[in-house]
Amino acid sequence: MNRLVRAETRRLLRHPLGLTLAALFVLGSLYCAWVSQNMASHNITQVQANLDFLPQSCDSPRNTPEQKAGCLAEVPLQAVGLERIQDGFTAEGVRAAQAQHPVGSLLWTVRLLTSVPGLALLVMVAAFSVAGEWSRGSIVPILLYESRLGRLLAAKALAVWVWSLVLLCVSAAATAAFGLLYGRGAYPLPSPGALGTVLADTALGVLAGAAVLAGAAAVAVALGALLRQPMRTFLAGMLLLVLVVRTSAAPGLGAWLPGGALADLVGFGAVDGVWDHFWISTDPSTAPVLLRVLPTLALIGLLWLGLDRFNRTRDRA
Repeated sequence: MNRLVRAETRRLLRHPLGLTLAALFVLGSLYCAWVSQNMASHNITQVQANLDFLPQSCDSPRNTPEQKAGCLAEVPLQAVGLERIQDGFTAEGVRAAQAQHPVGSLLWTVRLLTSVPGLALLVMVAAFSVAGEWSRGSIVPILLYESRLGRLLAAKALAVWVWSLVLLCVSAAATAAFGLLYGRGAYPLPSPGALGTVLADTALGVLAGAAVLAGAAAVAVALGALLRQPMRTFLAGMLLLVLVVRTSAAPGLGAWLPGGALADLVGFGAVDGVWDHFWISTDPSTAPVLLRVLPTLALIGLLWLGLDRFNRTRDRA
């Protein structure tokens, strides 16, 4: 099993398609990091400038003493509104500043990788490595080496998962280098927190993201084995992904469905402008997120059981 996993992983890491998709994600991650840092820094600077200028706005020579007094009386109310906006921009800046931190960049990247762009890449990789082999007929010599289809598909799912983790590390390193060498100087942002806090948040986020990527790899490989055509696998995977995203807002059930559980597990928040626009806010739930993940795990298990039964019936026929 280990030898098969290593062979499948090496093949994915060396294949031109896997390298191309990885390069596209790294470049896309750098672009998103640049946009988020630029926008967050600009918004914070602009709202602070508005707060500083607010008292001076009443000093217009056209204002009569009564108008100036009325304007000054309204300054505290306007300042409260601007401070609320500033709090939102500051929260967004703290999230964007994670991409400028050597450790926090892992948390920033894993949230992008577990959103729609990263999950779409996993579907494409699985469509190539599983369904593509059936369509080309190259699965036959592999089955001669490992006749148990379940073990072969499990090895392919593990290989896709390892590929995604390697991509996470490489992309996070590139994002951190960009943030440290250029972003910090060009786009000043609030600190993401003390080192201990960043380490704890990153560890939890990476563990949750790794679990989500493992589940996504298992589902994508199962779809490839069921459909056995790359284009069908990719279209089915994207339709399933859209369904997961759209059902995350289902009243009363969204928090228990895969989309809502994924968003809460990884830590998507309302201030993330890069990736959260793919997700719809779910109804709040007091149930622990680990409990709400259980239905998703059960669905994945049923999918693999159905895959095993379906393949046995098809291969006998």
